[in-house]
Amino acid sequence: AGTGTATTTSTLYAKKSQQPTAEFELQELRAQFNAMLEQKVRPKMLTKEKRTEIDSYITKVLQTRESPIPLKALGNDNASALHGFWTMVFSTGGDDEIDALGNLPRDCTVQMKIEPNYRADYILSFAKTLGLKSLTAKSSYMVDSSPLNPGLVTFVYQDMKSEVFGFKALPIGLFGMLQGRSTYVDTVWFDGRLWVERAYSPDGMEFYNVYIRSDEED
Repeated sequence: AGTGTATTTSTLYAKKSQQPTAEFELQELRAQFNAMLEQKVRPKMLTKEKRTEIDSYITKVLQTRESPIPLKALGNDNASALHGFWTMVFSTGGDDEIDALGNLPRDCTVQMKIEPNYRADYILSFAKTLGLKSLTAKSSYMVDSSPLNPGLVTFVYQDMKSEVFGFKALPIGLFGMLQGRSTYVDTVWFDGRLWVERAYSPDGMEFYNVYIRSDEED
């Protein structure tokens, strides 16, 4: 998720035309992301050529198609549209300085578990990286339905837990400093299956993260 102060402007999707519809690009994104989820292919495992291809599809969709579910409606019915597991399948930055995954291992999985009672888990899981299986930030969240930042989801970290292979629920003292800190998912496009957020690198470079709904925790 992107961190820092949310903004209401974007040069990428501010103006949308009726033609073309980017139907091909959207279907390709859905098909490729579904395949990546099923085969457990993580964003950092993709080749440069594949990243460029997917990046172009995302750009086209955001330029030409409004969010199928209005962003201001994401908070309706206790934010029920968001409930479930979401796995990050792509980040458009392309390098460690402009990428949501930064210097994390290439097999790292980023997930959000959104629950009905405005509780959420932000999960990083690993394939036996230094014996660490996962880190989970237990959080509360709220969804902005105002005209200012419609669809902005704010997570407030409450607790941090780790799971080392063979052990669970070990408190992480270092991450205790994160308690009460907020992070944001600045939603720009949502259809109930794909969730696209806008984020910024430390030097202000805009990029996009794409999450896909998964039926259960990966």
